[in-house]
Amino acid sequence: MPSQQRTLEAVSAATASASTSTKRKNPTRDDEDDSESDSGSDVSMINVDFDFYNFNPDVDQIAIKRLLRQTLSHDDELIDVHPLADLILSEGVRLGAGSSIKTDGEESDPWGLVGVVDILENRNNPAFSPFLNYLLSTLPSISPLRLLLDPSASPAAASKPALIFSLRMLNLPLPLIPHLYRMLLSELQDQGFTDYLLWGRGYRLEGGEENLGLDMNDSSSKKNKKKSGNANANNGLPLTAGTFAYHPEEEFIDNVATHVHTYPFKTAPKREEDAFGVEQFGRLVLISGDKLKSAIEAMQAACQ
Repeated sequence: MPSQQRTLEAVSAATASASTSTKRKNPTRDDEDDSESDSGSDVSMINVDFDFYNFNPDVDQIAIKRLLRQTLSHDDELIDVHPLADLILSEGVRLGAGSSIKTDGEESDPWGLVGVVDILENRNNPAFSPFLNYLLSTLPSISPLRLLLDPSASPAAASKPALIFSLRMLNLPLPLIPHLYRMLLSELQDQGFTDYLLWGRGYRLEGGEENLGLDMNDSSSKKNKKKSGNANANNGLPLTAGTFAYHPEEEFIDNVATHVHTYPFKTAPKREEDAFGVEQFGRLVLISGDKLKSAIEAMQAACQ
């Protein structure tokens, strides 16, 4: 997608400074190379400008709460997302780190964001400790994640962990995501974090399900849909069996992660043998800063 690549390079060049509330206002268009389209195609292409902004606590809270509930899935009733959303926003302001993506100016709702919370600084914060305790309750008794989530168990530990929240709508264009992570690491370079834990969710397929739009890595099928002019051309094809992150960019992080922990949602209803739909689960991934940087580079290369 040549036109998209040029605009993404413009975004990359604009990320050196971020002193104002409007962080990096460069358009990235979700378009395709129209030369691939047949002259008789009935596919309509819509150009959308995606802008990068610093967090705006006065505007972004409602959308962040909605995205937190989406990621918590069945367990959304176990966590009060209101104070947690406030903390993510306030940490973004305190650390000068984190970005949102919007399409209609700074006062509009974000389509996605990447933010971070300092675990050591907020371990006993009533806005954060219930969520950390929730994550701890999903871990086995012996886990490399346990001491990072509960530093009080080993106060002499030299680690300084941070919890990354990558929250977004599923249909956000993938080429935007590496820039969110790259900006985050750049903004955190002087904060001294040694480890990052990325929280999210995944889904499991048995292999017999029909394609319901979840196969986000199948670029060839997208091209075939465009050429045929039928957006549902491959919806009847079976999906590959396995477990996957809901955000396909997280696969690049998994590849170089120190540890990947998955857990069943506590309040998920028991699945019947003939249940319809994918089975969801929670994810917590441990990765060092250096490895995260290499994962971001791999993400960006895959999007070119």
